[in-house]
Amino acid sequence: MIVDCHFHVDETMLTLEKMIEGMDENGVTKTALIAPMNETMFELDNTFQHHLQRFFRFLILHAPPMGLVIYDGLVKDGYFKLYGNSYRIFSKPRNDIVAAAIDRFPDRFLGWAAVNPLIPQSMEEVDSYLTKPGFIGVKAHPFMHEYSIKALDPVAAMCESKGIPMIIHLSSESESYKYLPENYPKLKLIYAHAGLPFWKKLWNYVNDQPNVFVDTSSDYLNASIVKNAVETLGYRKVLFGCDGPYGMKQFNEYDYSSKKDWIDSLRIPDTEKEYILGKNFLGLIE
Repeated sequence: MIVDCHFHVDETMLTLEKMIEGMDENGVTKTALIAPMNETMFELDNTFQHHLQRFFRFLILHAPPMGLVIYDGLVKDGYFKLYGNSYRIFSKPRNDIVAAAIDRFPDRFLGWAAVNPLIPQSMEEVDSYLTKPGFIGVKAHPFMHEYSIKALDPVAAMCESKGIPMIIHLSSESESYKYLPENYPKLKLIYAHAGLPFWKKLWNYVNDQPNVFVDTSSDYLNASIVKNAVETLGYRKVLFGCDGPYGMKQFNEYDYSSKKDWIDSLRIPDTEKEYILGKNFLGLIE
């Protein structure tokens, strides 16, 4: 079974029906959905943008201080700024959109309950959604919502006590990837986008943390970075994800195959790829 552990639902970019069509074409049985993080965001397909992406990856891997400066500049005053455009960030997660998608297609979709600890009622709302069928864990975004990892203490304690996973898109806060594993050692934790923006430092740390994983989602990554992550961490620590519909160029035209190809192209046995493509994630939520 192939399971995508990281995909946003935003029908202004990709309808649920079209999402399922793409899943079927690529053998994806289930997708774990997250509320949209920002307003509709299509990307341009041009050489300049591709060069910027390559330059950013190079800096994060080989000159992290410079890479983190660029990374921090992507979010300002409640907007995500990318390639000269600004997109409003949703401070209050729309978990109702995820719940509605699961209600329509319960056999195809799972749900992450997104939390923003800066909103007082967010914890109560998340706790409520976790009682609904199909919801399997909590999504947190210290990067876009601009808070310290320590603000997640109540959420992490709840997830640890319930035995459910958290998935986190980290900010550039120094060594923040160490905080939750060291304070909540039984917490099941997934760092999104292969542990962006720390990558190599985070991979070396995660090696010794039995309950910490990374996913392969997002256009932040490429085949080489996914390969390096798997070689460093091993196939049991990596989870397949897409981060769609972000990265799309046109409405209802999402290319699932590009992200799945990153896994298919790995020079490891198919039995090991099966863990990355689904078994590892299913082990966390079952």
